[in-house]
Amino acid sequence: MLFVRGTAQVDVFDEMVPEYAAAATRYLGPDAAAAWLEPLRSQPMARIRVTPTAARILDLETRFPSAMSA
Repeated sequence: MLFVRGTAQVDVFDEMVPEYAAAATRYLGPDAAAAWLEPLRSQPMARIRVTPTAARILDLETRFPSAMSA
């Protein structure tokens, strides 16, 4: 688990941000992404940016081995 502490900033846009479309295309493929993105194109969207002041990795497998094996 990644734990990040810092300052968050929310930017609101009138339409889809380019990185959302790029991520959808990467994970869904071009055809499925086009179908997924079409109804979202004219919808407002927000981008949350975090400027980290601290970051930690919590290894749950080491900390709670019995919970992870269940």
